[in-house]
Amino acid sequence: MRSALLRESSVTTGEAAKFCRISTSVIIRAFEEGHLKGFRIPGSKHRRIPRTNLKKFMQENSIPLDLLEPTNGEATQDQS
Repeated sequence: MRSALLRESSVTTGEAAKFCRISTSVIIRAFEEGHLKGFRIPGSKHRRIPRTNLKKFMQENSIPLDLLEPTNGEATQDQS
């Protein structure tokens, strides 16, 4: 149960890269330089980034949030 909650509340560097539409290496560099806050999985080199931290990073760098927070904008656009 806890691992499922962890997966929902945090993302891998690869997932973060897809959400931001940038390379994984850029995400890793931002993580290593402290621009993107996250944590390492104990006993491994894997990194996880809390969704709230990813959202903050995206906002600070003017990256659209549409992939991170999909909305029903299509329905709204059809009604316009």
